Amino acid sequence: MSFQTTRRAVLSSTALALLLTGGITFTVNAQEGGEVTVLDSIVITGRKRDETEARLPMSAVVLTEDEVRASTLDSAAAIARSAPGTNFIDFARFGDGYLTMRGIATIGVAQNPLDSTVGISIDGVPTSLSWLNAPILDLDRVEVLRGPQGTTFGRGAMGGSINVVSKPADGTREFRLDAEGGTDGYGFIRGTAGGWIVPDAVAGRGVVRFENFDGDIPNTVIGGTDGGARIGAARGTLRFTPDDTFTIDVTGGFSRNQRRDPSNILLEVPDFPVSGSDVRPFNQQKVAHGSVTVSKDFDSARFTSTTSYQDIRLKSDNDSTDCLLFSAITGFPCFVFNNPARDYIRNNEHERVFNQELRLNSAEGAPWQWVVGASYFRSDYSFKRDMHADYVPIGNGSNDNDITSQTAAIFADASVPLGERWEVSGGLRLAHDRQELNARYTSNGTLGLIPAFSQDDSVSDTYLTGRLALSYRWTEDIMTYASVGRGYASGGFQKSTDYAPLGVAALPFDPATSWTYEVGVKAQVTDDLRFNANVFYNDVKDGQLSFFNPSTLTLYYANQDYRSYGVEAGVTATLPNGLELTGGFAAIQSELVNVSAGSAAAGAIEGNKVPQIPSFSANLGINYRVDAESIGIPGEFTASASYQFVGTRYTDFTNTGKMDAYHIVNARLGWERGNISVYAFANNLLDERPVHYAAPVQPGATVAYVGRGRIVGLGTSIKW
Repeated sequence: MSFQTTRRAVLSSTALALLLTGGITFTVNAQEGGEVTVLDSIVITGRKRDETEARLPMSAVVLTEDEVRASTLDSAAAIARSAPGTNFIDFARFGDGYLTMRGIATIGVAQNPLDSTVGISIDGVPTSLSWLNAPILDLDRVEVLRGPQGTTFGRGAMGGSINVVSKPADGTREFRLDAEGGTDGYGFIRGTAGGWIVPDAVAGRGVVRFENFDGDIPNTVIGGTDGGARIGAARGTLRFTPDDTFTIDVTGGFSRNQRRDPSNILLEVPDFPVSGSDVRPFNQQKVAHGSVTVSKDFDSARFTSTTSYQDIRLKSDNDSTDCLLFSAITGFPCFVFNNPARDYIRNNEHERVFNQELRLNSAEGAPWQWVVGASYFRSDYSFKRDMHADYVPIGNGSNDNDITSQTAAIFADASVPLGERWEVSGGLRLAHDRQELNARYTSNGTLGLIPAFSQDDSVSDTYLTGRLALSYRWTEDIMTYASVGRGYASGGFQKSTDYAPLGVAALPFDPATSWTYEVGVKAQVTDDLRFNANVFYNDVKDGQLSFFNPSTLTLYYANQDYRSYGVEAGVTATLPNGLELTGGFAAIQSELVNVSAGSAAAGAIEGNKVPQIPSFSANLGINYRVDAESIGIPGEFTASASYQFVGTRYTDFTNTGKMDAYHIVNARLGWERGNISVYAFANNLLDERPVHYAAPVQPGATVAYVGRGRIVGLGTSIKW
C-alpha cells in the first residue's frame, strides 16, 4: 500500500471514529456537598451572526482577556501560541510578519500587505498585515476560526480567520486603573471608564494605555540593549439607542507602537541573542481608525451597516549588515561592517483601508438562521524604501511604489435544521478583485544597476468561495459534523519590486485556492467538562512562494502546490476546590506537492515540508481561586499559570535548516478583595528565547529573529 493511500486510510478511519464516539463520556468527581459549576455557553460573532460555539460545525478557539493579557507587548504572538495550530512569523519589522494556520501559509515572506492566508478583523472589520501585532485595547475575546472563512470574511482567509472583539459601550458601569512594573524597565498602565452618559439613550466607553520595555538583547557594537518597546494607545466608543430596535455605534482610536528589535542577528553566536547592529534599530507603527455601525431590528430580520476607515503608517531604520552575522559569513573582522552611513535599510509605508458592508440577518431565535450581504474593500498602499548595502547590493537605491487593491463582493450564509437532530449549513461568496501597481525606482549609483526604472500594471480576478457542513446531534450536548470548504488567497504584486534595479518588471503572483475537508466532534460531557476534536485535510493550489538565496544574492518567486493534514483537540473543565483547566493541541503535517519548475530551481523537492509550520503545538492553562478567610485574611487568593509549546519548524522550503521547539510558561499569584487586587507575575518564566523566523545562509551562519525573554514584576488593579 502506498504512503498516500495509507495516509488517506488513517484520516478516514480517524474521522469515522470521531463520528461514532458521540457517546464517549468523561466524569469529574465534584466535591461532596459542593455546588456544581456549569460552564457558560460561548457565543461568537465571526460568521456575522450570534452563534453558540458548541453548535458551530467547525473548529474554533475562543480566547478571553486572561488568556491574551491586555498588557502583552506582542499581541500576535500571544494569540498564536494560545490557539494551537496557529503560528506567528515575526521579521522584527511591522508590515512583514504574517500568520499561519493548519499548515496553510505564505511560503517565505508576504509579498504585500494583503498577501495573507489568515483573515484578520477587528470587531468584524477586515484589516491587513500592516495592522498585525498592534496593541489590543479593551479586549472582550478573540475568535480563532479554523478552516476557510471566505464566505463571511472575504479575501485572505484561506486557512482561517482571527476576529478581535472589543467590549461594547452597553451602559455597564466600569472605572478601573491597572498598573504593572517589572524587570528590564517594563512598565504598564491602563485606565478604563464606561457607563451611561444619557441613561438608556447614550452609553460611552474609553481606554487609554501606555507601556514600556527597555530591551533585553545586548548590543556589542554601540552598547546598551536592543529589543525595547514603547506603546501608547487610546480607544473610545459611543452607543446611541434611540429606541429598543435601533442602535448606532461610533468608535475611534489611535496607537503608536515603537520597537527596537534588531532585524538580522546570528543564531549561532554564544549567549544568543546578541546584536551586532551599528545603529539602534527603529521600527514604528501608527494606527488611526474609526467606524460607524448602524443596526435596525425589524419583525423578521436585522439590518446592519458598517463603515470603517484605517490609516496605518509604518517606519523602519535598520542595519542591513549585522557585524556578527557578516563576520561569520565572510570571515572578516566585525569592524569592517560597522558603517551606518553605507549599510542601512529605511522604509516608509502608508496604507489607508476603507471598508463598507451592508447585511441582513434573520431574527434572533428564528428556526432558519441566515445572513446575506454585500461589501466593498479598498486599500491604498505606498511603499518607499532607501537602501544602501555594500554587501547585498541588489536592492540598492530608492523605491517609490503604490499598490491600490479593491474587492467588491456579495455573500450569503445559512443554517437550516433537518428534523430534530440534523442540520445543514453553508454559504457562498462571489467576489471581484483588482490590484494596480505604480512603481518607480532610482539608483544610488551602485555599479551594475540601471539608473531608473518604472512599471505600471494591473491584475483582476472574479472568484467564488464557500462551504457546506452537515451536523448531527446525538444528544442535546453532543454533536458531530463533517464539512467541505473552498478557500482563496488573492494574487497581486510585490510591494518592493525587487528586480527593478536590474530593469526587470515584477510579475504578478497568481491567487491561491484550496479545498478543505473536516470531521469533528463537540461534547458537553458533564456540567463542568467540555471537549472537542477534529481531523482535517487541506489541498492547496498555487500557494505563494518567495525566497532569497543569500549565497547567490538571488530572489525567487513562484506559485507552488502543497497539502496539509492533522488533528486538533481541546478541553475546558471546572474541577473541585476552585480549579479551572483549559488545554488543547494540534498535530500537523504540511508538504510540497507537484513541485513547479520555478520552485525546483530554488531548491524545492517533492515532499519537502512547508516552512514555519510547527509539527506539534499545545497549550495548557490553570486558574485557581480560594477563600483566604480560613487563614484569617480577608479576600481571596488567586493563582494562574499557562504553558505553551511550539514544536520544531523548518526554516525554508528547501528544508536545509530547522528551528528548535520552545516552551513559554507564564505565571501569576495574587490577592483580591472587593475592587482591589495585587499580584506578582512572571512572563516567560523559563527565559526561553523563541525564534520566530530563521534562514540559513551557510553552515554556521543563520539569520534569526528572536522574541522576548523573561519579565518578572508586580501589578495592581483598582475598580470603583
